[in-house]
Amino acid sequence: MHRKSTAEQLRDDLRDFVDAVVPEVESAVHTVAEKAPPLINKGRAVAVEKGAQAATSLTSRVPDTVLDRLPDTVSDRLPQPRRKRGKAFLVLGAIGLLGGAAALAARRGQASSPAPSRPAPAGPAGSSYPRPVDSETSEADPSDPLVEPRVDGTQA
Repeated sequence: MHRKSTAEQLRDDLRDFVDAVVPEVESAVHTVAEKAPPLINKGRAVAVEKGAQAATSLTSRVPDTVLDRLPDTVSDRLPQPRRKRGKAFLVLGAIGLLGGAAALAARRGQASSPAPSRPAPAGPAGSSYPRPVDSETSEADPSDPLVEPRVDGTQA
């Protein structure tokens, strides 16, 4: 048998090493490729939020005399306080709720108002107001207090 040279032994060792390591490296590369973009986007969003908070805090600490002297390109990029927008939405929402409540109250008022009164049908257990009686067809009792007197002053 012949002996392998050191170069041949190194070549075999390197081949075995590559065969053992490459699948793990490929797996790590795939994991990084899958997870990196969402993490990068999340990191950018957090950085933008933190930057806006820092800019707002710095702007609130800078005196107005300094802010007035800033060039327009810089002052246009300064964050503006958002309190007015929130208050405006709150006021508009309150006005809308009051308007809605008033509309509901008006609708309920129309629905619960009594219908125009109609005379109740004539009958012995009927109403307490005088009822008209036809002179030719009616045989009403003249002593009945619910019978209206005729125009000439006599009862039917």
